[in-house]
Amino acid sequence: MKKLTALCLLAVLLPCLAMAQTNVPLRGDEKKKLDTFFSNFAEVNMKNFTQGPLSDEELLYFATWHCIINAADSFQTTNDGNDIIIPASAIDKATEKYLGQTIKKHLKPSYVESMASGEAYVFAQVDSLQKRDDGTYLAKGTIYATGSGAVIDPHATAADWKKAGETVNPQETFTGVIRKTDGEQGRYILLEYAVQERP
Repeated sequence: MKKLTALCLLAVLLPCLAMAQTNVPLRGDEKKKLDTFFSNFAEVNMKNFTQGPLSDEELLYFATWHCIINAADSFQTTNDGNDIIIPASAIDKATEKYLGQTIKKHLKPSYVESMASGEAYVFAQVDSLQKRDDGTYLAKGTIYATGSGAVIDPHATAADWKKAGETVNPQETFTGVIRKTDGEQGRYILLEYAVQERP
C-alpha cells in the first residue's frame, strides 16, 4: 500500500518535475543547511504531499513531533514529568518556518504530548539540487537511520561512518520541491514531498 501511494503521488508530481531544470552545485554550508532542513521531515516520518494547503491534522502532526524531537527541553512538563506541554504558538511557529502554513483553527491553547525515548536516529542528506524555471528548487536525497544513542556526523559520508565503526543504513529516498524565503538567506519552505522505499 505504501508503494502504491508513493507511485500515485509521483504520477501527480511528474508534470511538475518535467519543467526546465538547472543543476545547482552542492557545497559546504549550503549542503549542510539543506541536509538539516530535510532531516526535520525525515525524523518525523512526514507523509507525502503535493503543493497546496495541508490539513490541520497534517500540520499538527509535523509540528508536535518536531517539537518533541528537537525542543522538548524548552517546554513545561506535566506534574509527573512524563509529558510536555506545547503551546499552540509553538506549533504555528514550526509550521510557518518549515511549511509556510499555519493551522486554521486550534482546538485548544496547548497540546500535551509524551516525550520520545529510545528512538532510532533518523536524518537526511540531499544528493542533488536543481533550480526550476518557476524559481523553486527540486531536491533529491536519501534518508538514513542508525541506532538509538548513536553519535555520528549526519553530514559525513558512508566511508566516514564505516571508518568510525558506525552502522548507518540507507532507508528511503525522497524528492522535495522547495522555495527560498524572501529576505533570509539559506532558509527554505517545503512545497511538495515524496518518499520512496529503496529497492
